[in-house]
Amino acid sequence: METTTGYGYQGLDAAVLARFAAMAADTASRIVVLDRYVEKETGSAFPVRQGQVLRISCCDGPQVCDFNAFAIDDPAEHFWSGRTRTLQGAHLSVGDRLWSTEPKMRPMFTIIADTVPRDPLPHNAASHDLIYARCSARAWGLRYGRFDMPNCNTNLTRALQAAGFPATHVHDAFNIFMTTGIDEKHRLFFLPPQARQGDFMELHAEIDTMVAISCCPGDCNGDGNKGLQVTVYDTRPGA
Repeated sequence: METTTGYGYQGLDAAVLARFAAMAADTASRIVVLDRYVEKETGSAFPVRQGQVLRISCCDGPQVCDFNAFAIDDPAEHFWSGRTRTLQGAHLSVGDRLWSTEPKMRPMFTIIADTVPRDPLPHNAASHDLIYARCSARAWGLRYGRFDMPNCNTNLTRALQAAGFPATHVHDAFNIFMTTGIDEKHRLFFLPPQARQGDFMELHAEIDTMVAISCCPGDCNGDGNKGLQVTVYDTRPGA
């Protein structure tokens, strides 16, 4: 069998993984900085500072979250789905990092908790997608002939504008809770999310960021569109 080559998986060493595991387990000492419910088919934007933990929860049931992130002092430095995909893989989980754009190309977040089950699926489909682009008015128009449908691109743009943050660099998302794969014809597909009501992902901020999310209004959510809960925790000693 031929071996495969690539950029090389950017794994964390055992000591760093152990530190993050302890952080994920120690919920009692956390201080809530932000606790916000995001209505279905809408978006929200909020800061997450270096050292804080962001939890995104499927509070109402399975719901895909389109996730954008920016360096808070420079919106031109933002999450880079393509580079993250080549360094970490097409589907992310605990220990994977979200990388920013050039020229700094640095970790923005590290995933420290993920409660979504990983059951075997056709064509190695998995949760937490980095393959699909965000939905947009134009994409829905091409698919259904309608340009007035709620969509992630508009949700992210409006959320950033409402937060007073430049929306120029809205970008392809980390699709948290979305279950996707590539079939035998090399075509992308999605399945209903494996996430259950109450499942969550936690991300540790490596730099000061502005985060924007969209409760995806698309048809990738299984039994209908729902809201999401976002909580930001301070975990720094003495906070």
